[in-house]
Amino acid sequence: MIGQREALRMFGCEVFDPEGQRVGIVGQLFLDDVTEQPAWITVQTGLFGTNESFVPLEGAAFDGDTLTVAVRKEVVRQAPHVDLDQGDLPVEQERALYHYYGITYGVVPDATEPESAYVEAVRLRLRRWVAAT
Repeated sequence: MIGQREALRMFGCEVFDPEGQRVGIVGQLFLDDVTEQPAWITVQTGLFGTNESFVPLEGAAFDGDTLTVAVRKEVVRQAPHVDLDQGDLPVEQERALYHYYGITYGVVPDATEPESAYVEAVRLRLRRWVAAT
């Protein structure tokens, strides 16, 4: 798991997929609101880094110079577009990203609850991390 100390050094680093293809450059970092740990980054892609795509840090590895994420370049490029003008991520867009990447969103009920009782009220809330310099 990538901690906050490593996350501070990730800004501006190159991002590669598991096959070694360059995806882009780390733009922004989002923390899990409950654990305070880095959970997602945005990767600047496209000509002159004009596009930003969300990428989960689950399964990622950071060696101090480069970040290797667990998802392929094509998957990142086709991720849902998210408007970052509002600061933290709106709930609907957050839900769409978790769904797109196949990550559990919310809290899965215990075995005594029916499957339809999937709880989204207690969920992973992402918030933007702005590093003060």
